[in-house]
Amino acid sequence: LMKECMVRLIYCEMLGYESSFGYIHAIKLAQQGNLLEKRVGYLAVSLFLHENHELLLLLVNTVVKDLQSTNLVEVCMALTIVSQIFPREMIPAVLPLIEDKLQHSKEIIRRKAVQALYKFYLIAPNQVQHIHDKFRKALCDRDAGVMAASLHIYLQMIKENPSGYKDLTGSFVTILKQVVGGKLPIDFNYHSVPAPWLQIQLLRILGLLGKDDPR
Repeated sequence: LMKECMVRLIYCEMLGYESSFGYIHAIKLAQQGNLLEKRVGYLAVSLFLHENHELLLLLVNTVVKDLQSTNLVEVCMALTIVSQIFPREMIPAVLPLIEDKLQHSKEIIRRKAVQALYKFYLIAPNQVQHIHDKFRKALCDRDAGVMAASLHIYLQMIKENPSGYKDLTGSFVTILKQVVGGKLPIDFNYHSVPAPWLQIQLLRILGLLGKDDPR
């Protein structure tokens, strides 16, 4: 019943009606053991709250618990909510767990972990400075989705400090050649064009690295 009520509350919120009375119930629903209820709860939280909302602190323990779960769906949901909204001051509580997920055997977990770290870099870059080597491993990941996710982080870092990443120019060129050569899975193609958005992102990165470089 609570799950159905929460779905209706989401619609009310989308239509502009006052729904703040239900925010705490979204938190409670995300804390449930039932996967479907938890999924609806996490969805509602991501739509209702912002990263500075006081109620979000009540979700931290649930996120930590789900990140430690052996259930892949729970881990995915926790990583998704972290990559959408998460209080900056609570990043240290989950950062080691997310770092561990970069070594996970499932590519979807590694990809979502990279996306979560990208979010952390945007809101608190000083807290992820020590794991730049792990970003490099993600760039060379055997799964194209993980590699593509890491490009978001590199684009942001290279915008801020192009000279610090010139040694990776060869790696980006190699990846671009693989993309243009159709080496990525067919899922990345769009109307027979190999990964066009990935090509654009790589060209932007190479443009930043090559700016004002006489070579």
